[in-house]
Amino acid sequence: MNGPEIVPIALPTPFRVGPVNVFLVKSTPLTLIDAGVNTGEAFEALRAAFKREALALSDLEVVLLTHTHIDHVGLLGRLRACADFTVYAHPDATHHRLNLEDNHDVAHRFALEIMREFGTPPDVIEKASAEQQTFRDYAADAAVDRGADEGQTVGPYTVCHVPGHSARDILFVNPRQRAAFTGDHVLATMTPNPLLRRPSPGQPRTRSLVQYRNSLRKTHALDLDVCYPGHGDPIRDHRAVIDSLFKRMDSRSARILALLGRQPLSVYEVARGLFPRADVTQMYLQLSAAVGHLELLEEEGRVTPQYRDGVLCFRTV
Repeated sequence: MNGPEIVPIALPTPFRVGPVNVFLVKSTPLTLIDAGVNTGEAFEALRAAFKREALALSDLEVVLLTHTHIDHVGLLGRLRACADFTVYAHPDATHHRLNLEDNHDVAHRFALEIMREFGTPPDVIEKASAEQQTFRDYAADAAVDRGADEGQTVGPYTVCHVPGHSARDILFVNPRQRAAFTGDHVLATMTPNPLLRRPSPGQPRTRSLVQYRNSLRKTHALDLDVCYPGHGDPIRDHRAVIDSLFKRMDSRSARILALLGRQPLSVYEVARGLFPRADVTQMYLQLSAAVGHLELLEEEGRVTPQYRDGVLCFRTV
């Protein structure tokens, strides 16, 4: 594969997901794909990786963000103190700084409200809420310079919007190299979780898993030799990985139907049935997975929602 050298750099994170990948593209301009998590350990690991390539952080000219989750944008603020570079991300990310306190507060209030709506007990909400509040310590105090629109070219890359795992997921596709930087959209070592997202004012909440499956079909059709993901090794057969993701989703949906039987269950009850041994501090992730599959089954006409005493439940049709 001809083209600029791509240097994978695995940066440590304090999260259960383990290391996160960023990619140094030794090109003109010198480019970094994603920016890790905001810790001193990750920053020094990135600096050391640049040094191994006979480069300094001050040489950096462009940063491309596959999405704006904290383990992919965290070091932007520290890097701004070292270099003058341009950050490209989804256009919606240009509307605010990535670490504004009001963004965190609004997101936290939404998480509390949705956990209550899904029937989560107060003690579990308290534990999950405390865990979620710790994430703000790792976010980036930085801004996005330019939006990357669908179909736009940024250097050699064509921008492909693939919402699902987050609302702002982007593939940066190099058609000549038949390669793409895919962030957390396609992962071989784990199943990406299309997270619950607060809706825009006056809009219904996005059905994240339904949206994610549509985006995966779009990615499946791309003619690629290699994908560089946010976690794990490069993917050499993205279609096989996506097919495997679809099978795992279908298997989880079948488990949910078996859990429901003929009895309505709250989203929380379904989540506990799916993940009986999972740590309840991760309840927001578990609820995201559960409601995503319930909404997918609803789209297929196999379950229907109903409210019991203000709690969202589902039953089989």
